[in-house]
Amino acid sequence: MSASTLRVPTDEADSAPWGAIAFVAALAVAWITVQPFPDLSAADALDLDSGRAALTYFAFALCAAVCLYLAISTDSRVLQRLANPAYISLAGWVALSSLTSQDVATSLKHAAICAFVVIVAATLPLLPRGRVHLANLLACSAGALLALSYYGVFFMPYYAVHQASDLVEPALAGDWRGVFSHKNDASAMFVLTAFIGIYVARAAHRTIGVVITGLSLLFVVFSNGKTANMLWLPTLAISMFVGGGGGGLLWRAAALAPFVALHALGVGGVMFAPLGSFVASLPLDATFTGRTEIWGYALGMLGGHPFLGYGFDAFWNTSLVRFGTDGETAWVGGAAHGHNCFIDVAMSMGVPGVALALWAFVVQPFVDIGRAARLGADKALLTLLTQIWLFGLYISPLESFLFDRSDPIWFTFLFATFGLRYISSFRTSP
Repeated sequence: MSASTLRVPTDEADSAPWGAIAFVAALAVAWITVQPFPDLSAADALDLDSGRAALTYFAFALCAAVCLYLAISTDSRVLQRLANPAYISLAGWVALSSLTSQDVATSLKHAAICAFVVIVAATLPLLPRGRVHLANLLACSAGALLALSYYGVFFMPYYAVHQASDLVEPALAGDWRGVFSHKNDASAMFVLTAFIGIYVARAAHRTIGVVITGLSLLFVVFSNGKTANMLWLPTLAISMFVGGGGGGLLWRAAALAPFVALHALGVGGVMFAPLGSFVASLPLDATFTGRTEIWGYALGMLGGHPFLGYGFDAFWNTSLVRFGTDGETAWVGGAAHGHNCFIDVAMSMGVPGVALALWAFVVQPFVDIGRAARLGADKALLTLLTQIWLFGLYISPLESFLFDRSDPIWFTFLFATFGLRYISSFRTSP
């Protein structure tokens, strides 16, 4: 997806191997992680920031240095497209919230790994030398993730399937998780690889792409991730019209509807009593699997720090949350996040941080999609990036991944968001 890729979607693969090696290695670090198949029955399963942190930092720092060097060597002017007001403003607010954090050390540490992840995600789309090359690299990476996860399910299920002996959420026993630590991560990631399979089928290898998509969706089913199973089909349906109407008002309204509706029914029901009563009358779990308690607690705590929040990625790790809760809210001490992206952004960076995140991750991509469609961007690539971005938006009311350090969903969402920015910047050659 370098400048030549953006303008000429039929380019063949570059003979130089370094970009390909860096691409696949970076996706392995981001998707498979440095500690696949974690043992959820081990004592450190309860540790939210276990000893693998140092290795994760090193791996992403190395990937960031290599990918940045290769991207600058290839075409540095493409990277300049990221220097827009939305991204710069958000980055500045992240820095401010880190320096004014209730736990400065934690915030700065997490901001550092987030910076490495952003650099890798921003440079990775520039390494492939064409649509076929990109399809080949994505197929290799998605195939490796699928192969490892299925191997785990069938040959080492204790580490790839939730067990009744798990210290965290033993009720999930039987749900597939593959290389990941939780079924929700697995289900969301395999929805994304299903979309990648569609791209591979359209851009290069039909049979391989179909196999990737089929195996991915099968894993989603057996992971029993409710959010992913509910939202992958609407994402697919809405995204298929992006090539013809990505810039149109009707398409934008349809694309935004699930995002707005899920926030209104979820967090909106907690914030506004009449809406909460309406949600309770619907034939669905009005607590969204216990999430409403977490949302209510977080919103109550936000009142104390509405402008800057509690510091970048610090709130759920503060002593106030871990040890300062009373008997009625003691359960909060075990919460890792708020199960809503923008709730967590608010707790980290206050209300202004939410506004800036919406600008960077919702408004700006809509603008980029419309511009890319008008400029004649490769339809298969535009559709893939839109699918990944839309799915991230749709799960954001119920899951939390924005700014979540090296989270694979966060990384892939960034890859798509930056990719949309790039393909909106160059006209495709006839």
